[in-house]
Amino acid sequence: MNLRKLLSEFKNDEYISISDIQRRMGVGYISAAKYLVDLIDKKYVYKNEQGKYAFKRKTKNSGINLIFLDVDGVLNCSTTKDKINEYTGIEDEKVYLLKQLVDQTNAKIVLVSTWKFYWYKEERLKNQQDELAMYLNQKLEKQGLAIYDKTVDFDVHGRGEGILEYLWRLKHMGVDIHKFIILDDEIFDYLKTGLTKHLVRTSYENGGLKSKHIKRAIEKMAD
Repeated sequence: MNLRKLLSEFKNDEYISISDIQRRMGVGYISAAKYLVDLIDKKYVYKNEQGKYAFKRKTKNSGINLIFLDVDGVLNCSTTKDKINEYTGIEDEKVYLLKQLVDQTNAKIVLVSTWKFYWYKEERLKNQQDELAMYLNQKLEKQGLAIYDKTVDFDVHGRGEGILEYLWRLKHMGVDIHKFIILDDEIFDYLKTGLTKHLVRTSYENGGLKSKHIKRAIEKMAD
């Protein structure tokens, strides 16, 4: 059983519990508890003031635009001189190009890069972020940008699956996605998941993010 099947079963429910999952999905206590934890981790469910686990629901809106952002090979490249510890840093010029895209499309940034592992959206977890995550935030904040959220990958090569899961999650919450693009220097599973039409591919060896990529991304958003 996967989360989609479970969420379809509970699509009209306001609350959920371990016993509900056991009864309606025909699983044992341990499996039901694991599914509930997964729902919480993926932000489908939260614990309300009454101590009940409630589904996050949102009313329909006019639609949002999303930029699924990689970092290495997009905001830096093989000639980048900036460093954060032993890692290649981020170029301010490329963040400025990203800002042009955000300003012209009114899009929100969703992190798909491996830089996301210790980046947290929740304020209560900000003090647990690592140096890379804090450095990334600072670099974007200099240009008036902020990361909206991040995806969760199913495996190291599963960025496309992570994006599809994220889009499906927003749809489940009643959030309408108007347009989205992917800025990445690798192909990963984007072909397998049918996402290549949304991909604006950069190159780590050939300068990372450039003006031509911003133009192409804007065109994709406008189609």
